[in-house]
Amino acid sequence: MLFLEGLFGPGIFRNTLISLPLRPEVTGARIRSAISRLERRQEALRSALVGRAPYLQRIEDVPPRLRTVVARPGGSAGELLAARKAACLGSPQVREIPGRAEYELIEDSAGPERFLLVTLDHLVCDGHAERVLTAELAALLAEEPGRADSGPAELPVGYRELCEQRVEAATRAEREIRYWSRTLDGLEPVAGLIPRPGGPGAGRAGELLLGQVQKLYRGPALHTLVDTVCRAHGATAFAVLAALTAAAIWHRGGPRTLALFTPVSTRQRSGFDVAAGCFVHDRPVVCRIDPDQAVKDCFASVMGQNLPALRFSALSVADLACAVPPLGAALLSDGVDYVQLHVGTAGGAATPFAGATGRVPEPDERTPRDLGPFRPALDLSVTTLRFEFTPEATAARAFCGGPPGGPAVAEEIADDVLALLAGAARDADGTVASLVESVLPR
Repeated sequence: MLFLEGLFGPGIFRNTLISLPLRPEVTGARIRSAISRLERRQEALRSALVGRAPYLQRIEDVPPRLRTVVARPGGSAGELLAARKAACLGSPQVREIPGRAEYELIEDSAGPERFLLVTLDHLVCDGHAERVLTAELAALLAEEPGRADSGPAELPVGYRELCEQRVEAATRAEREIRYWSRTLDGLEPVAGLIPRPGGPGAGRAGELLLGQVQKLYRGPALHTLVDTVCRAHGATAFAVLAALTAAAIWHRGGPRTLALFTPVSTRQRSGFDVAAGCFVHDRPVVCRIDPDQAVKDCFASVMGQNLPALRFSALSVADLACAVPPLGAALLSDGVDYVQLHVGTAGGAATPFAGATGRVPEPDERTPRDLGPFRPALDLSVTTLRFEFTPEATAARAFCGGPPGGPAVAEEIADDVLALLAGAARDADGTVASLVESVLPR
């Protein structure tokens, strides 16, 4: 995470947030007790970096900080919560100071509505840890008054030991480096995907911004579509979306052999599942586009490359970039585009297999957001596509750090991927070239 933050510049990783509504019987004393017990159990919340080295941390007994924020007269706690979440998402991350969580009690000026908002530094809280902490804090707040406080149960493995295990795993590097050297052979950097300052649609020279466009598609249509394609081709949703993203980039003049990057959990040992921390690496997913290859075979190839890679996740991206020259060139050369792909799916009462229409519906909502300045260490852009398919709704997020025209390009790529997904549902037997030519404009 520190390597990528150094590459992309400060502010690229936003804080993570937990917000919980509070029942009237939850007193201030119970809130303070709950967060104190949470921090005693989860040492990561009391950690600090020593310098800028990810393996050097210290843990201190710092009291949790709880402040009360009251809505102005005429305002509501819900409105204040929304405003505070927007502000805390991008608040500074001072990682040399122990105490990585900030707590706010948000109240109505004259009403009973209250919320507890927790701001967590992303360096010590990945998405899994956010869910762990939310469930644990909700359980602590729900305890009945008067119950004897026996203290929180100890974690199966302490945070210190978990960090030490990760360092030990990273020292067994030779096998991983051999694997990645083979896998990344022939890798080409992605370049020219996002226009640079001074180019068409790039805005004023030197102006770089973080931006995001989110589209929400209500209903099961896209969930059914991805499920249909996955079952027809015998591939995972991630493999399908990764191959189609690579095809969309190739269509825009990108290379045939490229790496997408995706977060991979390193929580392989007992104790990781219930511990707060950031136990995740970005992992390269190599996609090789052969225009004459059957789409089904392309999906299988990407899936076959991605699944073994999960076993080789001890080394960080920084370690791999130094050890594997093609990856280093794809990350550390001027003019490169770093492309991330996140895919989430959920099962449920989707439309039956035969019900896929083979088309992409119009989005119900489109929300653009400016997230502030983008200050990379090199001449690069970072683009993240996030797809979350559920039976109730699909969210497609296109995030870009680069010139002002970057988010629009990222949004177009996300649209291309969904269009290719619909095309793959209509024609299960075509080639990559025929799919791209039938769906995407020249």
